[in-house]
Amino acid sequence: MSVVELPGCTPEPLMSYLKALGVFRLIADQADSSARGCWRGGRFVLETTLSRDSLVKFFSEQFHPSPILAPWNGGSGFYGGGSDPLNAIAHSTNSRLTLYRDTIAAVRQIAPAGKPKDEDKASLLVRCRAALSDEVVPWLDTCFVLGEEGPGYFPLLGTGGNDGRLDFTNNFMQRLADVIAFTAGVPAPAASKGWLASALFANDPALTAYEKAAVGQFNPGGIGGANGVQGNFEANSRVNPWDFVLMIEGALLFAGSVARRLGATVGDRAVFPFTVNSVAVGYGSATASEETTDGSRAELWLPLWDEPARFAEIRQLFGEGRAQVNRRQAKNSIEFALAVNLLGVSRGVTEFSRYGFLKRNGLAFLAAPLGRVPVNPRPAARLLEEAPLRDWLDRLRLACREKDKTPARYQTALRDIDRAIFEFATRSELGELADHRGLLDVLRAVGRAEHTLAGGLAFCKDKYLKPLQGLSVQWLEQANDGSPEFALAASVAGISESKGVGPLRVFLEEVEAKGAYFNWSPGSTSSVWSKRSLTDNLAAVFRRRQMEAFRTGQSGLPLKSPRPASLESLFHFLAEHTDDEKLHDLLWGLSAIDWNTVEDFKLPAVPAPDLAIPFEFGVPRLLVSPFATTDGGETTTPDQDVFHALASGRGDAVSQCVDRAAKRLKSSGLLVNGYRNRYRAGASLGVASAIQPARLLAAMLFPLSDRDLMRIANAVLYPPETQE
Repeated sequence: MSVVELPGCTPEPLMSYLKALGVFRLIADQADSSARGCWRGGRFVLETTLSRDSLVKFFSEQFHPSPILAPWNGGSGFYGGGSDPLNAIAHSTNSRLTLYRDTIAAVRQIAPAGKPKDEDKASLLVRCRAALSDEVVPWLDTCFVLGEEGPGYFPLLGTGGNDGRLDFTNNFMQRLADVIAFTAGVPAPAASKGWLASALFANDPALTAYEKAAVGQFNPGGIGGANGVQGNFEANSRVNPWDFVLMIEGALLFAGSVARRLGATVGDRAVFPFTVNSVAVGYGSATASEETTDGSRAELWLPLWDEPARFAEIRQLFGEGRAQVNRRQAKNSIEFALAVNLLGVSRGVTEFSRYGFLKRNGLAFLAAPLGRVPVNPRPAARLLEEAPLRDWLDRLRLACREKDKTPARYQTALRDIDRAIFEFATRSELGELADHRGLLDVLRAVGRAEHTLAGGLAFCKDKYLKPLQGLSVQWLEQANDGSPEFALAASVAGISESKGVGPLRVFLEEVEAKGAYFNWSPGSTSSVWSKRSLTDNLAAVFRRRQMEAFRTGQSGLPLKSPRPASLESLFHFLAEHTDDEKLHDLLWGLSAIDWNTVEDFKLPAVPAPDLAIPFEFGVPRLLVSPFATTDGGETTTPDQDVFHALASGRGDAVSQCVDRAAKRLKSSGLLVNGYRNRYRAGASLGVASAIQPARLLAAMLFPLSDRDLMRIANAVLYPPETQE
């Protein structure tokens, strides 16, 4: 077999990709059924019994073009204007055009006398599919799909083989006339072989050597227009005729997938192969307007594979033509990117070349290349397909569908989530650390969105948006980047309900808890989170929860959490070495976990490292909740008044708090360091601290393990005296 590289067939632009498919399809169907092809080094490579010269001879002298016709379009040539190429083929004598001639004759038997109106167009489509030969069906199946609500059109071919006034079929016939003689015994036009060498092997002649003709949406760089060439204000649209012919031939490879979806809903663009709704992320020029039908028709994700495969295998790949995650077909580019990570590897695909049919150049839709997405195995992507997150995100996307009517803050929140998911799914980094970071970014974006929705309950009610909830415990493991911020957020988010005092979430947003389920509760008095700083908000939650615990007769503040914070992470917070914005986002995101399913964290058996525990933190912290300093020994008695000083904002607030806490501990039979001398007991300790009072108060909210509380006690209290 010969290995023939085709440098003229590259993944971008779309015309060149389709051209490669056309070459492969025609060779396999008409010349060498054993041929294999793949993408290598940014070009298409053929393994075939044909030599390079034989390949050129086949296309120049032997290949039979497919009967590309669209009698349902006014510009197809069947109804007057632009009929010259159609009539030329109909009266041709070249045996290579026999099927084309026969198909034209068959169409004329069923086509109406004049251009079909909209209401007649659907019935003509049905008649074409029923009456025309099997060889024509692949073209029909690529153009449209018939559904209960009417025909749907594959965005790759515009609206049924035309784009506005540009009819692809008429142009196809014109380009055929440029490269094939329609009369038997007459050689092909003189320029045909040069154009073919350019199309296959990138032997480019001067631009002016190409035909002046429309290229449509397939090659944005070749449509001409302002500043198209040097020294001229306007450039003409020029196209290599062979490029156009082979491109349309390549589009027929999509037919098998469309044919299998005749019963699908036409309104869902995912009915077409590798085609999904647009989400404007992952490329520099992305704007929200490109997610509307006015700004985008759809996105097309085209597979690249680097191992040689027979055409039958590639036909099957395109015949499947879908990306599926968790038994659901991908509907937009975000879901497709996730499916690529989970299923692409098993199909032998190495990359996807992503195209968006976006409005450019005024009012025209062009196939803009949006980059390539590598296929990497990323099992953690399954977390993003969990039903609670998926359904909530679907509902949010539906709520933001009307761009001109949806407040910008909700659209921004959705775009942040989409961007984070897309970046996670498409990043080239591999490994657990990369996955942790990617999922962490998603969790932060989700947390920001939930916080935004919590400030717009009228919008949520109108759009039937519920609070995000029910995320699996796997998020605690898979999104954990080992940072102090994650540990602190998890500890607070996991604070559970206790004797009438709700779980932590009811203090963040206006919700009520019914078992494991949360629903909006406008006017809830427990919710105290506002636009203040993270420190002030955590302090407010501490004070409010303390108040509700007192009203229900509880001694101290209930802070049970299955993920207590470590002292190391807490001291980062006290020293203001944490990223408070990150901590804020994670707290809101982790609050959506189903904490009823989270088991208590088991502390490692190894001894904890020695830490310098801030005295001004350790002393009052022992009075947040009842705590037994020794087995059967003294138990601390919580006192709300200890923390009033920290909330006052006075300059001596920290000193006042520590002094009051020391006295309360002394009344429980526990002496703090500095109170051993009975003449000093009860006097001010004169504590001077660099920790801000509000931050010290906020730090009291973080749950700690009994082991860490004991470490605090050992650091700030005198050991109990033994009786001689």
